[in-house]
Amino acid sequence: MKWKLAFVFVMAIVVGGVGGSWLKNLPGFVIIAYDKTSYEMRLWIAVSLLVLLLVILYFIGVIIRSFISGTHRVKLWQGDRHWRKARKQTIMGMLSFIEGRWQQAENTMINAAKNSDTKLINYLVAAQSAQHQNSEERRDAYLRLAHKSEPNAQVAIGLTQAQLQLDNLQFEQALATLTDLQANHSNHPFILKLLCMTYQKLQDWNSIIELLPNLKKQRVFDQEKLAEIETIAILGVLDCEADKGELESFKDTWNHFPSPSRKKTVHILSYAKHLIKFNQMDDAEKILKPLFKKDPCEQLVALYGEIDSTDGNKQFAFLENWYNNHPKAPNIIYLTLGKTAYKLSLWGKARFYFERSLRLEPTAEAYFMMAKTLQQLDDIELASECYRQGLEFVVDPKTPIKTLLLEKGSDDLVSANILPKFENK
Repeated sequence: MKWKLAFVFVMAIVVGGVGGSWLKNLPGFVIIAYDKTSYEMRLWIAVSLLVLLLVILYFIGVIIRSFISGTHRVKLWQGDRHWRKARKQTIMGMLSFIEGRWQQAENTMINAAKNSDTKLINYLVAAQSAQHQNSEERRDAYLRLAHKSEPNAQVAIGLTQAQLQLDNLQFEQALATLTDLQANHSNHPFILKLLCMTYQKLQDWNSIIELLPNLKKQRVFDQEKLAEIETIAILGVLDCEADKGELESFKDTWNHFPSPSRKKTVHILSYAKHLIKFNQMDDAEKILKPLFKKDPCEQLVALYGEIDSTDGNKQFAFLENWYNNHPKAPNIIYLTLGKTAYKLSLWGKARFYFERSLRLEPTAEAYFMMAKTLQQLDDIELASECYRQGLEFVVDPKTPIKTLLLEKGSDDLVSANILPKFENK
């Protein structure tokens, strides 16, 4: 700016020196008349006054611009000062929030929001702080301010609101918030994740099943977690349908599941369990038998023993044959075989298998069934002892099996050719 003024000053001197003599020799006059008054002056004086007037006006303009510029710089400085202060308050508010000082965090964030360029962050943190103080009213007010400050941040604000509602056990409100978000952002992974969590809290299993393809497509969960969610949902649907007591509706629900889902062992076991409750024993046995080749788990063996088959002898023969060909059969096979033999009134075999069950894995049920079997064999003394030991086991499962229970064990039955000799498995 200084060199410009110096240049103008030098140019003025040069022009004045060169043009001064020329102007002074200009011939003519200038007459200015106004009303009854008139002014007369030589032409060179008039031109000089005009040039002087223009110079004065120019310098007045320079002064005004400098004043305006100075005022603007002062405003910028003040604004920058306020911004720095707001930034510092925002940082302090975040630290207070992390440290769990909720009221201080809320107050600091709201004060900083007045001059902050991160109003959205300020209001969202303030909303979370308000919830930690159990103030839903202030929380929702801050969320509205956040939306007003950044209307285009609908997803961020909505997700924060949904998370806060879930944390506050407001599952219906969270569902409404997430449903609105999903309408415009159907493939957003985190929206889908929170929506799945909300359906789980509401036990809306059918909605989770409908959501599964999108969860898989967007890779919201890994394969293991996705399979777990699918299983929980399918088991939940089966339980709900079974509780209605309508067999045909229950079967239709099962048949509408995708084929891969109907082939999973855990799903088949749940379906079979409900079929047994519906007294559909043959149907349950039909779908459980193939699993002995595919996935002979403990739950399968136990559930198969609950079936009252129309051909009990065939069922028992199948179990014994499978047991004899599978050295690593789960221990519960003995309890299952014992229960099946008991239903067929095969008291000797029932006792044989219940004894093995108690030796390897004692349970209250095994004690009870053993006692009932001994009653059928008219061994009242040992049956009473078994009932007593069963009660002790219920009170203290660590109670050791008494030798009295096994004194009249299977060795005598084996020697009498009533039972086959037990093979160590």
